[in-house]
Amino acid sequence: MHPWFANVTVQTAATWTEDFFKTTNVDVAAATPKNPQMYIAETGWPTKSSDAGNANNGASDASEANLQVFLDTFVCDANTKGTKYFFFELKDEPWKDAQFGGVEGWWGMFTANGTLKNIKIPDCVSS
Repeated sequence: MHPWFANVTVQTAATWTEDFFKTTNVDVAAATPKNPQMYIAETGWPTKSSDAGNANNGASDASEANLQVFLDTFVCDANTKGTKYFFFELKDEPWKDAQFGGVEGWWGMFTANGTLKNIKIPDCVSS
């Protein structure tokens, strides 16, 4: 669930992610007899684009500053609520940029060589 592709602002991205997950996944699964454990398989925010045409989603830029906003508004809130998720992603992947361009290679919290980007990883409890 990537709010980037939903063309929402980074300020509303965490709420959009939570609402989208609940409406399209959690509520649907709750209507089944299996009661599966639900996870957000991927969520995050890109930090740059390899071309100017994809440098923003129409509402917010792909940037380290906006990744920080998404981290600050999503991670601790999701942890407090017990929402299970996989943050996308650990490191940038240059091969994705070479193959797909745009923001595809730039979702990491770390650069491809393992250097932490200009962000602070939230320090909050996970349930």
